[in-house]
Amino acid sequence: EYTIDVFFRQSWKDERLKFNGPMNILRLNNLMASKIWTPDTFFHNGKKSVAHNMTMPNKLLRIQEDGTLLYTMRLTVQAECPMHLEDFPMDSHSCPLKFGSCKYLSAAAVHMLSATETTRFIWC
Repeated sequence: EYTIDVFFRQSWKDERLKFNGPMNILRLNNLMASKIWTPDTFFHNGKKSVAHNMTMPNKLLRIQEDGTLLYTMRLTVQAECPMHLEDFPMDSHSCPLKFGSCKYLSAAAVHMLSATETTRFIWC
């Protein structure tokens, strides 16, 4: 198993939240952000996940004027990584972080990763 501490960022577009105004980005506080739909993403191979709440929740929700949302939260994820040690000490391991959504089909939600990220998205 392994533990990672990450800023987990998710972005999506909600046409209903488009706006025109003097600002092109709205930063929502935690109370306002709790009223907005957010993805139900979870870690399939996670054993324990903790959203940090030191002094206040470490979450940020921004809305751009075109309705694009960026949701960022600080997480510590403990995930399983089966290792086969037959070739130790010459072995190597790959430990993916598998995440997905059970509520939405692949046509409704797409998780895009940068070229440097290695992970796997799983649909229930």
